[in-house]
Amino acid sequence: VNACKRLQELLSLKRYPRRMECYDISNISGVDKVGSMVVFIDGEADRNSYRRFRIKTVEGANDFASLQEVLTRRLDKLGTDEEEKFPRPDLIIIDGGKGQLSAVKEIFDGRDVGDIELISLAKREEEVFTLYSDESVMISHRDYALKTLQRIRDEAHRFAITYFRNIHSKRNLQSILTEI
Repeated sequence: VNACKRLQELLSLKRYPRRMECYDISNISGVDKVGSMVVFIDGEADRNSYRRFRIKTVEGANDFASLQEVLTRRLDKLGTDEEEKFPRPDLIIIDGGKGQLSAVKEIFDGRDVGDIELISLAKREEEVFTLYSDESVMISHRDYALKTLQRIRDEAHRFAITYFRNIHSKRNLQSILTEI
């Protein structure tokens, strides 16, 4: 809870980020593309709310378009009967940098989603990008707010990779079996 309050302060978020969703894409050279959504409530994982996405409309390895597909499918649930199962998040975190953030912002703009905060977390320097500034926000590596963001991002990454490996190994097994 304190980490969430601290994130709100550090990133100038309009609302307390109680429900945070983080998205990641996984593939090898555009094959078996998948996306993951992990959910943290008050800074703790809510594993029952995790979702997996198989990328259906994107050709090749295009993380931006894959993120757009996943977020389109996610945001389409808002304002429908399914919103009870998929409550409106306070904060959406994208695994990636400025480019990934811009790609998802296009989806937000096209759907007029102004009440959900959107940030991205870039791996190398652990820079946080927001919609409020062209400059990234650098949070101290010792800060528990950054550690919370990293935990969410790493969990989204782990969840995506696990799903990708399952699909990939099934497909490889099928192709080996068909050759026999």
